Order: sequence, then structure tokens, then C-alpha cells
Amino acid sequence: MQYLRPEWIAAANTAVKAAATAAPVTPVIIDQYVDGATNYRVTIERDACSIVSFESAAARPADASFHQNIETARAVAQGTTDAHQAFLLSLIRFEGNIDLLIERRDAFDWLEATLAPLLAKTTF
Repeated sequence: MQYLRPEWIAAANTAVKAAATAAPVTPVIIDQYVDGATNYRVTIERDACSIVSFESAAARPADASFHQNIETARAVAQGTTDAHQAFLLSLIRFEGNIDLLIERRDAFDWLEATLAPLLAKTTF
């Protein structure tokens, strides 16, 4: 399954929905803008998780958004570069509430663990 293609987004959505009962209680919404691929929203909230593509801003504002090109998104997903390093090199641009993301770090740990099986069978 090709990374960030519509079928991959659908499979990622299925994975987070299936694991939603184990998601952190405090919600976090992240918009990902990937130049050369797609835009998608990650919602992590106990019993209400989703990953969906979008073309325009949603009604509910995101807590944060990340902007990157497809090469950077692939490298981070494959683990060949670290998201923090990519950010420091200005390969990832951030908008939003950094304090909130730090407070909700557990949501990112949950997301990484939840998507690991899908990423293991993803082609880039």
C-alpha cells in the first residue's frame, strides 16, 4: 500500500478507529499539509479518532498544523530522518500551540504505536 495514497489514508483511519478506546482522553487535532501528496487531519480523542483527507479548512480549528513536502513526510514515516531534526532544518513548518502538543505527547506515542503495523507494510 502506497504511503499517503487514498487507500493508505483509509487504512490509517480504520486503524485509529479500531484502537480509539485506548486513545488518550484529552483531544488533539493535527492538520498535515504534504506538498506533492495530500492534506489530512488527525483527530485523537478517546472513542472519536480519525484520519481523513481534506481540501479546505475544517469547521473545527486544528490545535496545530505541520507543512512539509512529500520527501520529508516519507523520510519521517520511514524513520530515516527525525521529525525534530527536520523541523530544526526548516523542512517541516509548524503553526499552532506548541505547549499543547508537549502536554499531549502521549497522543503522539499512541498514534505511532497504532500506525506501526500499517507502516510496516507500506511502500514509499
